[in-house]
Amino acid sequence: MANVKEKAIWKFRLNGKAESHTRTKVTSRDVQMTIDEPIERGGTNEGPMPVEMVFAGLIGCTHVISNKLAIANQVDILDMEIDVVTTMDSRGTRLIEPIDVPFPDTVLTIKATMKGDQEKIETVINSLKEHCAVSKMLRQSGTKVTENWIVNDQQYTV
Repeated sequence: MANVKEKAIWKFRLNGKAESHTRTKVTSRDVQMTIDEPIERGGTNEGPMPVEMVFAGLIGCTHVISNKLAIANQVDILDMEIDVVTTMDSRGTRLIEPIDVPFPDTVLTIKATMKGDQEKIETVINSLKEHCAVSKMLRQSGTKVTENWIVNDQQYTV
């Protein structure tokens, strides 16, 4: 794997093309994704809903940043599973009334097996919220984000 020096501030681009009134084909780099609504909401159920994509991004960001923090702290993450449960106030998307915080509460359960110094493992756990861009975006928009970690059968709440 090549060691790539990333720029601190950079831009990226995605493109979306409407395929129906609910389905969008999105291209990011050379990767295509389908975003859609479930059948009961008038969609074709060919992909996650837009709001599910936000929380898929939270899962991905949690995974990537946890691993970066582990490497920086000489910790090995042997396995990780991330579950997200979020509460959505859909009055805005249902055109009932505009709302300020569409996701008032989000809980991540992060189950992991880690190998390393206990203090450094706790540094990984406690530092995630400071470095995961998706988590920071949600928190700064007013969402209460709780991380429930279960690491080596020990529980931590951040």
